[in-house]
Amino acid sequence: MKKLLCKCICIVILQFVLVAAGLSNTLVLGEQGEVFAETDRYQVRFEHGVLVHFHNKLTQETYTLPLRGPSNTQRGLSIQYEKGRYGRDEPLNDSWEIASKRLSALSVEIAYHSDYRTHKTVRLRIAIDPETQDLVIHQTGTSAFGGLVGVMWGCGYLNSQQVEVILPAHGGEIIDAATETNERNFEYPGKWGAQLAILQGGDGGFFVQSTDTTFRFKELKYVPSGEHFGISFRTDNPAPFRDKSEITSVEWRLNAYRGNWQVPALYYRNWMEATFQPMQPPAWVKELELVIYLNMNIDILPIVAEHVNPSTTLIYLLGWRKLNPDGSEILPDHTPKPEFGDFLEAAHNYGFRVMPFANFVSCSPTHPLYPEFEKFHLRHPIRGHKLGYRWDDPSYPYSTAYINPASSTWRKYVVGQLKNVYETYPIDGFHLDINTLFRNDPNGLVDGLTFPEGNILIHQELREAMPGLVFGGEGVHEGTFFNTNLAQRGIYNNKQPHPISSFLFSPWTIPYGFHVPNPDGEPELYQNFQEAYTVWGILPTIRIRAPWILRDPNMVRTHGFLKSVRMGQTWEQTWNIDIAMDMDIVGDVNADGVVNVLDLVLVANAFGEKLPDLNGDGIVNILDLVIVANAFSR
Repeated sequence: MKKLLCKCICIVILQFVLVAAGLSNTLVLGEQGEVFAETDRYQVRFEHGVLVHFHNKLTQETYTLPLRGPSNTQRGLSIQYEKGRYGRDEPLNDSWEIASKRLSALSVEIAYHSDYRTHKTVRLRIAIDPETQDLVIHQTGTSAFGGLVGVMWGCGYLNSQQVEVILPAHGGEIIDAATETNERNFEYPGKWGAQLAILQGGDGGFFVQSTDTTFRFKELKYVPSGEHFGISFRTDNPAPFRDKSEITSVEWRLNAYRGNWQVPALYYRNWMEATFQPMQPPAWVKELELVIYLNMNIDILPIVAEHVNPSTTLIYLLGWRKLNPDGSEILPDHTPKPEFGDFLEAAHNYGFRVMPFANFVSCSPTHPLYPEFEKFHLRHPIRGHKLGYRWDDPSYPYSTAYINPASSTWRKYVVGQLKNVYETYPIDGFHLDINTLFRNDPNGLVDGLTFPEGNILIHQELREAMPGLVFGGEGVHEGTFFNTNLAQRGIYNNKQPHPISSFLFSPWTIPYGFHVPNPDGEPELYQNFQEAYTVWGILPTIRIRAPWILRDPNMVRTHGFLKSVRMGQTWEQTWNIDIAMDMDIVGDVNADGVVNVLDLVLVANAFGEKLPDLNGDGIVNILDLVIVANAFSR
């Protein structure tokens, strides 16, 4: 009897706990479509289809301002009315009819309908996931006229002074009150590399993410408006749009967190790893200290070998393919010049790794096969014109067409070209130029595949055809990181660099510099690269165009950079040429011209003091001792 009584009490307590847990998740629907959502983590309110209030219960921070005037975020439909025109957004406003209903205890739907120009409806579903307490956003849209491009929703009245927007976009970017910027658009997966946005407050923040694995085209829009800003999220239909009268969005998820931006970033990175199963880079890639851009000139190798550690240096090789007599490309052909084999043999004798430049999406319009591949020529999703490298530039005689890699005929030809090189020459990798090109091609499905599916497939086919080879790319995003172990990082369009992209991708895809300017020849331009690359932790990179650069003693910043790399300095010091130039012998604390045990003793005895601070962190510690030890062992 006593056991039975205890069991009944436990059941009652358990029921109370479950009811209390259920009551902690609340979703209230108002008469005019207002939605109030509350969990143990946040309080959120939607009005007129816009998230206008977000309170983080974990930190007691509110990230929005009181409503004053119209929202500064777009939400609704994006419609292309006729062929040849840009898409036009149809934002929700007071003229749209509203109908709302409850779908379940933790799910509601608000329908917005307009007869302006054509009958169109947007349905916004808002739900709370009881397991994760994520706020889940899902949309559908219809348009009787057709031409339906996308559907969007947004957050408005976000406090510009208290909230920073952190995006894995343009290599990693932060937008805060100090950022001088206007309206910004970030397209996924090109400019916006992972479908994650972090809104960081003081002690925590909230994040928006999608876990779509089909690489649907999306767009994030940032709209500043004085003391507040808006941010919206759009999902697009696959092109062509003209016959599209319906759309279903991806699922968007929001939640609050306590801590810094790495909390949601780590959560998302773990999801990426489990979902896409990226390959780990081989040991030699992890050990790289330097990437150096070289033209195929065998005479430069002994000079370069004097200034770097060849065994930890990767040569990004240019100019190794045969060209037309006028100097134009013969893409997609990748036929080596006769001296290619001799260059590889000499480079490997010094201990260098060599990664030739290649391209799997470009085709010269003069190539004999272009007429066959022209039907797969990539086009603009709305305007319909052909796309390529400087394709519409009449002043440039070497333009190339971008071919949709969903074509099995195209993939077979390109993979065969690169495989011939792999089987004939002992290369260490291929740099795949323009490999992050994922576009919404109005040619539609090709051989049953979208453009992104074709791009991913050609990466996989290259890996299968050339086992053991390392592939690098021109940039990296969510669609390429699991097939590449190296990636260039450019600095274009980045207003304020942030390390989030490196945090997300660098465990598998190591970033290096994108055609870095010479620090002596273009010091101001180099400074721009230096500032971003220091934030991102980019693998030191330099281009040496000719042997004289290494012979000329006046190229002091170039020599300082290479010396810093050679002496094993941190990447902060490597990119800071001024520090590198001031060094005589790294680790020579007593300035006797040699690094030895005496220098180790001096550093060890100075632990906790300000000098000799070799790594510039303001205190003598184990890191300084490591620098001396590394220099002592060379």
